[in-house]
Amino acid sequence: MRKAHELLTEFFDCLRNLDTSVDQCVDLFAEDGVFEFPYLATLGMPNRFEGKASVRDVLNLIKSHFASFTLSKIRIHELHDGHGLAVEYHSDGLLKGTERNYAQDYISLLLEENGKIKLLREYMNVISTARILLPKGLADVPESKQ
Repeated sequence: MRKAHELLTEFFDCLRNLDTSVDQCVDLFAEDGVFEFPYLATLGMPNRFEGKASVRDVLNLIKSHFASFTLSKIRIHELHDGHGLAVEYHSDGLLKGTERNYAQDYISLLLEENGKIKLLREYMNVISTARILLPKGLADVPESKQ
């Protein structure tokens, strides 16, 4: 059975080769596993993907924009219960069809259950995301509903 650290290593390997590894990446998640980006909702984008089909959909969406990512500045902090990790890392990826680099810093929470990812929650700078992914950049960010 995989431990949280092994799952993270395999997930990062998938990101480094996303064009060919979506199925491998989906297999890391539990049947009811969740891949979540809490702040994407502020951009008017879905932010929670639950179940393998939904995880596959979001990974294919990411793959449609990026073939792979280079990961660096990885710092891993194990949770006391031994079933999770807090992770800090930096990624760079070229937007397909352009020379534009998507540079992003993440803080992530990975929770493992029965050798699978139960939850992968990624916190990131949504301004960087909006600038690279939305057609008009920050001008396309919807008004806050608060």
